[in-house]
Amino acid sequence: MLAAVSSACTAPGAETPPARTNLVIGYSESAGGGAEIGLPQIARTLSLEGLTQLSPDGRALPRLADRWGWENNDLRLRVFLHPDVKFHNGVSLDADVAAQALGVAVSRPANRALYPSLTYVTAVRPAGTLQVTLDLSQPSAFLPEDLEIPLALSADGSGTGAFRIVGNDPSGVTLERFEGYHEGNPSIQSVAIRPFQTLRTAWTSLLRGEVDMATDVPAEAVEFVSNDAVQVVSFERRYQYLIAFNSARPPFSSPTVRRALNAAIDRQLLIKSVLQGHGTPSSGPLWPKYWAYDATLPSFGFDPALAMSLLDNAGFRLRPSPEYGARRSRLHFTCLVPANFAIMERVALSIQKQLYNIGVDMEFQSVPAEQQNARIRDGKFEAVLIDMISGPTPGRAYIFWRSARQFKGFNLFGYENREAERLFNVLRTSTNDAAVRLSTRELQRVFLDDPPALFLAWNERARAVRRDFDIPKEPGRDPLLTLWRWKPISNTQSLSTR
Repeated sequence: MLAAVSSACTAPGAETPPARTNLVIGYSESAGGGAEIGLPQIARTLSLEGLTQLSPDGRALPRLADRWGWENNDLRLRVFLHPDVKFHNGVSLDADVAAQALGVAVSRPANRALYPSLTYVTAVRPAGTLQVTLDLSQPSAFLPEDLEIPLALSADGSGTGAFRIVGNDPSGVTLERFEGYHEGNPSIQSVAIRPFQTLRTAWTSLLRGEVDMATDVPAEAVEFVSNDAVQVVSFERRYQYLIAFNSARPPFSSPTVRRALNAAIDRQLLIKSVLQGHGTPSSGPLWPKYWAYDATLPSFGFDPALAMSLLDNAGFRLRPSPEYGARRSRLHFTCLVPANFAIMERVALSIQKQLYNIGVDMEFQSVPAEQQNARIRDGKFEAVLIDMISGPTPGRAYIFWRSARQFKGFNLFGYENREAERLFNVLRTSTNDAAVRLSTRELQRVFLDDPPALFLAWNERARAVRRDFDIPKEPGRDPLLTLWRWKPISNTQSLSTR
């Protein structure tokens, strides 16, 4: 029967159409841009690699390094490199080259802010042919996970990834497969990443067959895009929607107010009505799939009565609102929302309606993303809706919610909690699993009692790919990370599987 179906798809004597060996990716510029994110980030994902990589539960796994170990009272990390790795320009990855590339990466201020352990690195030295040592001024257990930082040779930007960049201009980025890739040669010969002004134009071009992959498909369009020609792969991101408060200013300097607002939100309703079911409720800044996370602890429940009681106790009782005439209100604040992000505006509207039900007036102001970032840096905001990376390790929460007086990361929201600061330091310095579990549990409790933000939902992303490619089945994983293993299939094969 299978033979009959196959022969029916091909005329007698006709040649089987060749499988596709090039891939065109459509990227929406409205989903984010700039030199460090967006389209360039996709290109780096395909062309660069780090010494380590992170598992879904936040543990560091080997990548360009085979293993590593602590020495000198945890003030030195010795890394053993994987043999037979080459950069795109033919240079072999040995101790000298790795030390040089690591030294460049460590010296970049942006990297030191995003990867907190790099702040404490005082020296990177080759040690033997395939060993590198990193000396620290003080212990940092985050270093193995931070070594996921992408490595490139400073001379020409060459990486060790499965694809190498061969073109970069306003029309997009072009990559070719790297024949010397240490994991094996990719089946796809070339990748072209093309920018589109909007999400809609990107995925409509996919439906017309003009591109092979759309990097972002809106939740409401997933069912529409998926058909006999297109498959949709969804995965949970390590990002969450949240409203960060300026905790240095009243009323958000009060932990009671922040806790009350968290109790006022029905997260399941938000996920169902706005995210079309593609999300998970959030109860804090720590990744719920982190290996040391305690899922038995309580989370923020939907309890509007508790929210109103907490606000009453904090002195925010219902009173006539000067902004809304006879309307009675407890408090009013303005929340910045990035312009031209439809999903963010819908999230803001949902939260606005839910807070209205307990007498809190949230006015949201749509501003360009660049202006939003500038106002956050300058402290000129009351609240801001953002899509923040928060996993898969506590190192992500560390850079945003540590004390700004102690650590100069991305902690621009004024949050100060002495116990959180102590626990963050325990997590940073401890390589003992039992101590990490205990500290993670206690940090979860701190964030429930004194939440630094209004935590909403961990979100998902959907990639839509034409069925001309066989994608490895790894549920929950971004298919971009396995692109080198994709197998092009012929039109005849594609028809026979539909």
